[in-house]
Amino acid sequence: MAILWRGAGALVLAAGLFAAGWTVNGWRKGAEIAELTAARAQADLADANTALSDLKEAGVRIRQSADDYLVIKSDLGAKMDAIRKDLKNAKPLPVDCRPDDVRVRNLSSAVDAAKQAAAAR
Repeated sequence: MAILWRGAGALVLAAGLFAAGWTVNGWRKGAEIAELTAARAQADLADANTALSDLKEAGVRIRQSADDYLVIKSDLGAKMDAIRKDLKNAKPLPVDCRPDDVRVRNLSSAVDAAKQAAAAR
């Protein structure tokens, strides 16, 4: 009977040691997981700060492009007004006026160049 109690005691002692080891290992792994989580949070913070900085730079570029557009638009508006005025005040051509071949070719070349420039944009 003493051997049975010794065996049971050894079994209880082994189970207690196993449970203690399991608990200590859980604490150690929990600390490792906490360290990894903190490192990942720092990396996420750095990524978010980089994204915000990129967004600010893009906003500045967009704003600059919009300002440039407004300047170009106002310049074009003044030029278009001048062209309209010139066309309105232009003398009409005589009824029998016909352009010669050289002028027609030059006009066609200018139209083709304008079409190519528009297509390139």
